[in-house]
Amino acid sequence: MNVVTVGELSHCALGFYGGHWSPDARSILAHGYGGSFHMWKNIGVSSDNWQPQKVPSGHFAPVTDITWARYGEYMLSVSHDQTTRIFAPWHNQHPQSNGDSWHEIARPQVHGHDINCAAIIQGKGNHRFVSGAEEKVARVFEAPLSFLKTLHHATSEKSSFPEDVQADVQVLGANMSALGLSQKPIYVNATHEVQDNPGNDGLDTLESVPDAVPVALTEPPIEDQLAWHTLWPESHKLYGHGNELFSVCCDHEGKLVASSCKAQSATVAEIWLWQVGSWKAVGRLQSHSLTVTQMEFSHDDNLLLAVSRDRQFSVFKINRRGTDEIDYNLIESREAHKRIIWACSWNPFGHEFATGSRDKTVKIWGVEKTSSVKQLLTLPPFSSSVNALSWVGLERQRNHGLLAVGLETGLLQIWSLQLERGDDSIPTGVTAAPIIRLDPFMCHVSAVNRLAWRNRENNENCTSLQLASCGADNCVRLYEVTVD
Repeated sequence: MNVVTVGELSHCALGFYGGHWSPDARSILAHGYGGSFHMWKNIGVSSDNWQPQKVPSGHFAPVTDITWARYGEYMLSVSHDQTTRIFAPWHNQHPQSNGDSWHEIARPQVHGHDINCAAIIQGKGNHRFVSGAEEKVARVFEAPLSFLKTLHHATSEKSSFPEDVQADVQVLGANMSALGLSQKPIYVNATHEVQDNPGNDGLDTLESVPDAVPVALTEPPIEDQLAWHTLWPESHKLYGHGNELFSVCCDHEGKLVASSCKAQSATVAEIWLWQVGSWKAVGRLQSHSLTVTQMEFSHDDNLLLAVSRDRQFSVFKINRRGTDEIDYNLIESREAHKRIIWACSWNPFGHEFATGSRDKTVKIWGVEKTSSVKQLLTLPPFSSSVNALSWVGLERQRNHGLLAVGLETGLLQIWSLQLERGDDSIPTGVTAAPIIRLDPFMCHVSAVNRLAWRNRENNENCTSLQLASCGADNCVRLYEVTVD
C-alpha cells in the first residue's frame, strides 16, 4: 500500500528522474528534469510527517550573463537553461556561523528561449531588469510586491516593511502564460473568479495553466516555490532588432538602455538606445559590421563603449538635453586587436577603458580631451582567449583600481592598475601588476562568460570586495577579495 506521497504534482516539475534514501531512511533526495534537487525529511515522532527541505539550486546550462542590483543587494544571472535567477545573502539563517549564507531567492523569468544577456536598470525606483534571448525582442521585468517583501526579509534586520512601497507597487506577482513567453501580472487586490466550463470535463489543457500563488517568503525558498511562485511580471517588450539579442547594458542614472543583436552586416549590427520609462527607441548607433559582443556606459554616463566581432571598438559621445531627447556622435572607432574582442570595462574614476580579445591580450586605452583615443598599455599575453573583464576602483586620489580578467580556460586573474596623469589630468601611462592568480580548483572548468564586481555604496577604501563570475560550466561563483 502507498503510505506516503512526496512531491508536487504540478505541471512545472516535469517528473523526477531518480530518488535516493538517506542511510537512516528518514530523508529522500530526488532530482528532476531541470537538474534540480528535491529533498523531503520525516520530522514526525509517533507518525510519519514528511516535509520538503532546502537544498542547493543553480543553473543547468551555460550561464551567459551576470549583473548586480543597484546597491549590491543581490546578483541576477541568466542562462541557456531559459531561466533568470536571483541569488542573495540571507541574514540570520545560521546564527552560529560567520557571514551570510547565499540562496536562490527568486526565479523572475522562466522563458521559452535560451537567455543571452541581462542588465539591471539602475537609477531610482523599483527593481527592474531587461533581458535578451534567442528572439528579436528585449523584455523588461518589474519586481512585484512579494519579491520586495522577500528581499526585505532576506537582507534586513528590521522586521517592519515600509508602507509607502506597498502603496506604490500594486503587482503581487506573475503568472506563466500557456506558451511560456510572456508573464502576466497578478494584482494585489485581484479577485479570482472560478468559471465552470462543462465542456472541459475537468481535464488540464494548455490554456488552463494553474495560477501561481505569490507570497512573501520568510525563509529561503525550496524548488517548487522558486519555479512557480517567484516570477516577475513583464512590463514592456522592445521591438526593433533583426536577429536574436546578444548584449544589453544600462547607464548609471537609469535613463538609457543599449542593446545589440547577432549580426553579419552593418545594418543589423546597429546598437539601439531605449529610453527608460517611455521605452521609445531614441537612437540607432552605427559603427560595426558584425555582432557587438559587449557594451558599457562610462561612470559619468557621457560615453558609450562597444566592442565587436569585427575586432574594433567604438566610443560614442552621449549628449543629454534638458528634454527627453539625446544626441550622440561617434568619436572613435578603431581596429584594436587581431581577433574578436569579447569584453570591455571602464575605469570607474575616469575615461580609461580595457578591452580583452581572443588574441589573448588585454589593452588599456584612454579617451583624451580632444576626443581622440590613445593606447596606454598592453598587458603581457595570457594563456588563452580573454572572455571577460571587470574594473573596480579602489582609491580615487591615486587612480588605483583592480581589473579582473576571465579566460576561456575558466581561469581568473586580478591585476592592479595604477594610472599616471599629467598636469591637465590627461593619462600619460599605466602601471600594471598581477596580484592574484586564482587557484584552478576555485575557478570555472570552462570559459568564463562574465565578471562583475559587487556594487557598494562606497567601494573606495574597502578592504574587502566581492567578485561574481559565471561560465559555460553552468556555475555562478562568488569570490571574496581582500585588499591590503
